Amino acid sequence: MLSRCLVVDDHEMIRDTISLMAQALGIKSVITAADGAEAISRAFHEQPSLIITDLQMEPIDGLEMLRLIRSGRYHLQHDVPIIILTANASQSVISECIRYDVDAFMVKPVRKQDLENRVQQLAKDTKSKKPPKYYFEMYQADPAKSTDFEHNGAIVFTEEEQEKIEKISDTSPTIDTTAPPVTPEQATAKSKDRKFIRWQDKYSVGHSELDASNKQLLAIINDTYEAIAYHHADGEKGDFDDLAQRFRDYIVSHFQLEEDILHDLAYPKYKQHAAIHERLSRQAHYVLLQCQADPELYSSEFFKFLRYWWVHHVVKEDRQYREFLSQSPQSAQFPH
Repeated sequence: MLSRCLVVDDHEMIRDTISLMAQALGIKSVITAADGAEAISRAFHEQPSLIITDLQMEPIDGLEMLRLIRSGRYHLQHDVPIIILTANASQSVISECIRYDVDAFMVKPVRKQDLENRVQQLAKDTKSKKPPKYYFEMYQADPAKSTDFEHNGAIVFTEEEQEKIEKISDTSPTIDTTAPPVTPEQATAKSKDRKFIRWQDKYSVGHSELDASNKQLLAIINDTYEAIAYHHADGEKGDFDDLAQRFRDYIVSHFQLEEDILHDLAYPKYKQHAAIHERLSRQAHYVLLQCQADPELYSSEFFKFLRYWWVHHVVKEDRQYREFLSQSPQSAQFPH
């Protein structure tokens, strides 16, 4: 449980508002700072278990504070969870925050539900950090370096992968922004008749548990489509937060299930497939953080990435082991 939170913002009203929200969520102690310089001092003396900071401050802004903390400067706890507040931040700044392993973003003005979602997310799964030396050397090598395709020193999307994502046929929902919002009952009725992708036998990998898991992903894709199509251009922010968490949960459960099955059956390409999972997990983390920083990306980049995942991983890469599963003598012990 997060016991002490440091809130950093140069606007007193914002600091006080977020502090009250944090206390309402059960965080016992909340301390505040008006800029990055004061925050570093408070972090050294108070040892917070969570930092929530704005980006635009002087003399030390939120990004520079993130870099310094991750680099272990001033004997700070380098792996403390950090949530950055954004308001019209540039893509380059967002990418730089991701390079230094920011844990989450929240968009101003902050709502209590947004904060609760982020705190629950971090309590459930806080990304492990590399040693301080790694971040320090990265910062020394090129303090201003920023790229959309690099995260934590590893390529997130190669140019080839990015082209594949962009080339996926743009069949995003057609949205009539002049039409009145549909009721939840109408949306449910329509969603029963209209799916972005319907399950077909050709998608099966030959294993009932894995097929059931992939159907969960299909439900996430279709529900994202529904959120975009039937809730107008921006969807409902709460819907997208829920869909993002469902996607995170799917990644963890699906990869664990698939790797256990393939390992137990001695699949010859097990290591290669596990490496693909690691790459996809890193890519998903990158996309989800981008969407937290700019929720409008849920209806474009998130939806596009889900389709990329389905087309290039489930349909193409996963089905490569279908024949192996059907021929493996040990596969009889697993349900098909």
